Amino acid sequence: MLEVYLFVNPLGARCMRSEQNIMRLADHLNSKVSFQFVPLLNQQIIEQALPKHHSLAQRNAYFNVYYQAILAYKAALFQGKRKGRDFLLDMQTAVVNHHQQFSQDLAVEVAKDCHLDLDMFTEDCTSDLAKQAFQTDQKMAAEMKIEQSSSAVIFNCDVSQCGLLLNDVTYDALCDVCESQGVATREMLMGEPNYSPNNQHNSAVAGAFPPHLRVL
Repeated sequence: MLEVYLFVNPLGARCMRSEQNIMRLADHLNSKVSFQFVPLLNQQIIEQALPKHHSLAQRNAYFNVYYQAILAYKAALFQGKRKGRDFLLDMQTAVVNHHQQFSQDLAVEVAKDCHLDLDMFTEDCTSDLAKQAFQTDQKMAAEMKIEQSSSAVIFNCDVSQCGLLLNDVTYDALCDVCESQGVATREMLMGEPNYSPNNQHNSAVAGAFPPHLRVL
C-alpha cells in the first residue's frame, strides 16, 4: 500500500492541482493508496504571495490570512477526513478560480456548502486543538525536510520504510513512483480508474529512481 503525505499551501493553485492528481491516482489504485493533505506555512509561502515591495505590516497580515485558512481546514478535518478534504478543495476553488479573498465569512460559507456542523466548525477554528494540530503538521514537515508546498512524501509500506520525496506532484511523476515501486504500470494508471487489483504488479521494480525522486 502507498501512503502519501502532500504538504500544501491551503490557498495555492499549484497545490490544488497536486491534490487533484493524488485523488486521481487513488481512484485508479482503488484501496491501494492512503493520502493526507498536510497544511504547510513558512516564509517561502509568504514571500511568494507578497507583492514585490511590501511592508512588515503586509507580511504579518498575509501570514495571518494563511494561518486562519489552515485553522479553518483543521477545524473541518475534525468532522471527518472526507469533509475536511472537500472543504479544502472548495476553499481553494473559491480563492483560485473565483478570485475570492479568504475571510472567516468565506470559510463559514464553504463549511455550509460542505454540510459541516457550523457551530462546531466556528468553535474549532479558534480552538487550542486546531492550533496544536497546526504545530504538529509543521513539526512533521521539518522532520521530513519539507521546504516548499506541493511536495509529497510517498511510502510503499509493502517494500520499504524509506520515503520518497517528490517536489513536483504531476500525474506523470506519480506514475513514475508507482512503476518504480512495482505498484502498477503506467498503462494501467493512464486507463480507466478502478481496474481490477489482480492485474497489479506486487514486487518492487529494481533500478534507479527517476531524477525527480529522492529517497529520504
